[in-house]
Amino acid sequence: MSGRHRRPEPDPLPDVDLAQRLGPGPVVRAEGVTSGHGRHSGPLAGTFPESQPTPARPARPAAPARPGTAAAAPGQTVVARRDRAAQRAARRQAARRRNLMVLGVVAGVLVLGLGAFLLLRSAGGESDQVTTGPADQQTLLVQVTGGDGVAASSALVGVTPSEDTAAALLVPSRLLVDVAGTGNVPFGETVTLPEPSAPAQALTDLLGVRVDDSWVLTTQGLAAVVDAIGGVQAAVDVDVVAKDAKGNETVVVRAGSQQLDGAAAAAYATYLADGEPEQARLARFDDVLTALLAELPGNQGDVEAALQKAGDGSQSTADVSGLAARLGEMRTAATKESLVSDVLPVTEIDSGAALPSYGIDSGQVAAKMRSFFPGALQKDAGGEVVRVLVENGVGTPGLVEKARTKLVADGFRFVNGGNASSFGAEPSAVLIPDGTEKNVRRGQRVAATLGLPDSSVTTSDRGQTVADVIVILGADFAP
Repeated sequence: MSGRHRRPEPDPLPDVDLAQRLGPGPVVRAEGVTSGHGRHSGPLAGTFPESQPTPARPARPAAPARPGTAAAAPGQTVVARRDRAAQRAARRQAARRRNLMVLGVVAGVLVLGLGAFLLLRSAGGESDQVTTGPADQQTLLVQVTGGDGVAASSALVGVTPSEDTAAALLVPSRLLVDVAGTGNVPFGETVTLPEPSAPAQALTDLLGVRVDDSWVLTTQGLAAVVDAIGGVQAAVDVDVVAKDAKGNETVVVRAGSQQLDGAAAAAYATYLADGEPEQARLARFDDVLTALLAELPGNQGDVEAALQKAGDGSQSTADVSGLAARLGEMRTAATKESLVSDVLPVTEIDSGAALPSYGIDSGQVAAKMRSFFPGALQKDAGGEVVRVLVENGVGTPGLVEKARTKLVADGFRFVNGGNASSFGAEPSAVLIPDGTEKNVRRGQRVAATLGLPDSSVTTSDRGQTVADVIVILGADFAP
């Protein structure tokens, strides 16, 4: 997690937070240079399987005029003589690091009881009753694509303007997601699908969090926006290397704490060295994104002008004015150090491919979503998280996708069931596990959303471990 960011309430699942890995590196003092306080105290940590530990991140200076600690790269790291303000900032940073370690130990003690309870409750047949979060929490999916058009770096950012707070959840590109009508694909590849909202839809279905808008940048588009605001400060942890067609390597960004222009920032934000886990790239992207938000102009018109510099390299489901307003809200949180960042908890899937693929741990993810996006969780009119699995019972193409649109709009969590085991369903059926008042009302709300009569709701002994309600669409379903 980035050190500048305020951490949320202690997470009941400690393996989501690897802040224990943060630690200061050896330094050599030099005279005659003044150092500022760091923007980050260490790299973001996720739950990725690692072949090697991710190196600790050095502090990033607050302004170019006050160069700070050099990056944690092979060779000497130099820390300049500090003035009193810098010393105070360093003490705060050290205290924050100690607090994170203490919280990790406390969470480790609690996980045996609380963690098991959360996992069992999440896996059970009953959905969680969710406490209503901030009504005005809005979300924006930010993605940067590489030369192949695939999203190399992605972050879901939720902002609560009334509280000047924000949370960023970094999503690995190799996370497998289910896209209605397409099937399982790596999340980074969803941006290449014909439907522009495919990444947002896939993330909503997987995480149960409403994604209001998306913003997709090419590396050239990101570079143009960064140049438009005068560059960003970053503590580059490794030399960023580019290869030409012949395999020759060129260092395009040297390791070290420095001011990056647009091209360097884009290269750093999407860089993954050979043999590194994907969390290393996500940590770099977080550095650039946080710095970009903090350095945005305070005037919305100036933000709009910076966005327009990107031209076709910037695409959003929101118009320029709406996107600029949303980024302005995120800027406020970033400058007030109330932007929290973390990596989505994932587990590696042994697919036999050269590159690892990831799935999610439903219990850990549910806890993280409640912590990061309490005001953007998918909840139906009854204030519940209700998972609805939809199957196509007649074979008409696109039927499940059309049902998904209606269900998600009314706050239900959609689960793609694909085609039913057999066609010819007439009429549609809304299956609930028993005749309790709670489940009957759930079924009736689902039926109403899909335009089906109450008579379609019926009990079934079909296992419903994946969903709370199962819908088999028949010929009477009118999209």
